[in-house]
Amino acid sequence: MKRRKIMLVVCLFYMIAVVASSCFSTRINDEAMYSYFSKSNYPPQRHFYESIGRQLHYVATGDSLRQPVLFVHGSPGSWDNFKAFLKDTFLLQHCRLMSADRPGFGEAAKGGAEDELQLQAEALLPILKMQKQPVVLIGHSYGGPVIVQMAIMYPQYIKGLVIVAGAVDPDLEPSNWYRFPLKYTPLRWAMPAFFRSSNDELLPLEKELKRMKPNWDKIHCPVVVVQGGKDVLVAPGNAEFVKKQLPHVRVTTIWKENMNHFVPWSDPDLIVEGIKRVLELK
Repeated sequence: MKRRKIMLVVCLFYMIAVVASSCFSTRINDEAMYSYFSKSNYPPQRHFYESIGRQLHYVATGDSLRQPVLFVHGSPGSWDNFKAFLKDTFLLQHCRLMSADRPGFGEAAKGGAEDELQLQAEALLPILKMQKQPVVLIGHSYGGPVIVQMAIMYPQYIKGLVIVAGAVDPDLEPSNWYRFPLKYTPLRWAMPAFFRSSNDELLPLEKELKRMKPNWDKIHCPVVVVQGGKDVLVAPGNAEFVKKQLPHVRVTTIWKENMNHFVPWSDPDLIVEGIKRVLELK
């Protein structure tokens, strides 16, 4: 019975992974990328770089002299989760727009995921160092704790944070017992590679959030939290947790009661609004 239950869970997650592969974790070739941006005044530019002993990747659009903005995807995910933002005409008037593939995903899939938030942050550090001024970071879902960790470790490079449906409160992390058989049994190899990466980094997330919790006082930039009341993947209470952890900085919450977890697709205007508030744009 126990084995049957595990197999049922694995089959369910495999089906979810197949659906997710078309939405959240893709490798878009150059032809498709340039076709998507064909009507934009700023063609996309691929950048490959070395960090934490591996080759990583991000895509950029816009004037390099303008305010840099970096989008960090969730789990699973890839840079093109934010491709619509990279050709947003309002943002391009004010910003240099970048979106990265985190380790284990997209063009950075080789080598699998990194399961420590500090390594996730370190992986993106070279992008911050390449910019001419501090960067605004946008992190969706698992990307939320990643950008928080970046702000803790590298405050000198960061202008502000936009945490979008971010899983940052260790006490609100759901039970993940099913992730252990997905990692430590042969069932692991029934899953797509990107889903293995997702499972590997999500399995220790509660422990990583507990490790990060005492260091929130090192954050000194303005923070915007975008959260929906109907989010069933990341508890809406995470928004209140951010405010409690940051009494010393300006925290703004953009709340939409009937919004789900998939904010970059369902309500992209709220993310743009979050960027505006960090930059005090109208």
